Amino acid sequence: MKRIVIAFVLILYVASIKAQVENPVFEEYTKKTETEFKNYSDSVWQAFSEFRLKANEEYAQFMREQWKAFTAMREEQRPTIPEPPRPYERDENAPIPTLPTRIPVKPFVAPEPSPIEPITLPDIPQPSPIPTTKEFNFICYGTPCTVRFDNSLRFKLNSNSENAVADAWQQLSSEMSEILLEDCLRLRKDLSLGDWAYYCLLRDLGDSYFGTNTDESKVMQAYLLAQSGYDFRIGRRDEKLVLLMPFDGDVLCWEKSPQYVMYYVPIDGKKFYIVSKSGSGATRVFNHKFFNNDKVLSLRMPCPPKFAYKSTDLRTFTSARYPEIAVKLASNKNLLDFYKEYPSCYWDNYTWAGLSDEVKAKLYPVLRSGIKGKTQIEAANRLINFVQTAFEYKTDGAQFGYERALFGDETFYYPYSDCEDRSILFSILVRELLGLDVVLLQYHDHLATAVHYTERLSGYYFTLNGRDYYISDPTYIGANVGDCMPGYEKESPKVFKL
Repeated sequence: MKRIVIAFVLILYVASIKAQVENPVFEEYTKKTETEFKNYSDSVWQAFSEFRLKANEEYAQFMREQWKAFTAMREEQRPTIPEPPRPYERDENAPIPTLPTRIPVKPFVAPEPSPIEPITLPDIPQPSPIPTTKEFNFICYGTPCTVRFDNSLRFKLNSNSENAVADAWQQLSSEMSEILLEDCLRLRKDLSLGDWAYYCLLRDLGDSYFGTNTDESKVMQAYLLAQSGYDFRIGRRDEKLVLLMPFDGDVLCWEKSPQYVMYYVPIDGKKFYIVSKSGSGATRVFNHKFFNNDKVLSLRMPCPPKFAYKSTDLRTFTSARYPEIAVKLASNKNLLDFYKEYPSCYWDNYTWAGLSDEVKAKLYPVLRSGIKGKTQIEAANRLINFVQTAFEYKTDGAQFGYERALFGDETFYYPYSDCEDRSILFSILVRELLGLDVVLLQYHDHLATAVHYTERLSGYYFTLNGRDYYISDPTYIGANVGDCMPGYEKESPKVFKL
């Protein structure tokens, strides 16, 4: 009976709507409302467009003033972290603590970077559709991308003087550039690009349209960064234009690592890193913020970019203690190419990036099956043994010749991994599969993890912010959670909160 009544009500509701639609008075009201809304929308867009045009006009006028000379400074090279000559294997006869054993930790927590924010488009009015068939195709890390790029935006610099750059900026300040910006932002959202990946997208767009590393490409990149809300500077170094951007943390430049050598200019208490390829020589910077842009480039990714998939060779990974936990998977070569060029940063950023959807689709069903029905501690022991024994060990110096942390996907690609790579991967698995709070521990020559388990266990632990964290070392081969690698029981590690 109830179903009949509901159906009858729905029929009456549909009939009511149909009657309204067929009612001439209702149709006239609807058309009037739509017209009023369109007029209002157009007026808002017109006001917004005029405001942005004025902001860019004023910026271009400031740009004509002589740029200020700065001394570019090389980011401090950090000494390579000494690593144990080999991974420790747990002695089966080693004593196991029968009671929780507290260890000291340093009252130090690594500076927290900007929080991960969802990728959204700026809240700006949408312009009225403008007929255009001008499309430009380019490639960003193996991924085909298309934007509407009108020929009116093409320019040629006769020099990289202040006036020449200002003239180009004014040429870009048109309604057609709004369409280009809209396409770039939508590509960012569709591909799940973090800040650095979005910069790379604009770089590849500019280089594809104007030529690799040309001054015209730099101006285009700067313009789109400005309209996207980023704080940046444009400058001239060794007679080439360069882009300078502040990060939300220091870039870690390791010894013997030419890939990560970066220069910066200190401005207003921030390090503006030169992200463009450039030589040495004098640096002149147009030191003027665009409007009130204050967004710095965050090195913390919300998730791996969704670049087009290009498979690497399949590899097999098997847990020594639990051989039923075995998986064959490949990695995305395009994503790996992006990671290879990523600025070196603190290890917690590598953890927050997580794993790609392609790797999780193969890996997580196997791991979930392996820990199904297990207690929290049993599940953690299975995960840690997988990370300890499914990968071959070798230090960064032996594998690459310099210090280099690996993102989770990279650990499944490169033939070897070391302590920080395994700690990064294990922290991802613990957080995503067990939902537990995990931190990274930096010793003088070693990186490990510690986990806040909600089940009771014995072992080595420390207390942070009222929570007990138990050592869980993915490089201490054969060890269970709670075990501490010999020689580190009394060392106070630095804590990286995640």
